Amino acid sequence: MHAQVIELQLEPERLDELELLVRSALVPALREQSGFCGALNLTGRERGEALLVLLWETEDDAARPLPRSAAPSGLALSTVTDLLAARPCSVTIWEVDARA
Repeated sequence: MHAQVIELQLEPERLDELELLVRSALVPALREQSGFCGALNLTGRERGEALLVLLWETEDDAARPLPRSAAPSGLALSTVTDLLAARPCSVTIWEVDARA
């Protein structure tokens, strides 16, 4: 198993928008992707930081770009990938050595 780890720096007020995008748009789109195993969205509200951990069966699965899923209406950003492109972020791939 491998993890695609996305680290984001956002204005603290944008973290709610990110959470909504992840929950209502990204995760449903990822469930349609082969190799997807799960997701965690971690936030440090005081610091305006987010850590999105996407779990995949293989390293190749983890290295694929995120799908361009449509966001719910009324949000300023149309996709999670737009959000990632608009902000400083890092995307790294990790091997998962232990899982409970």
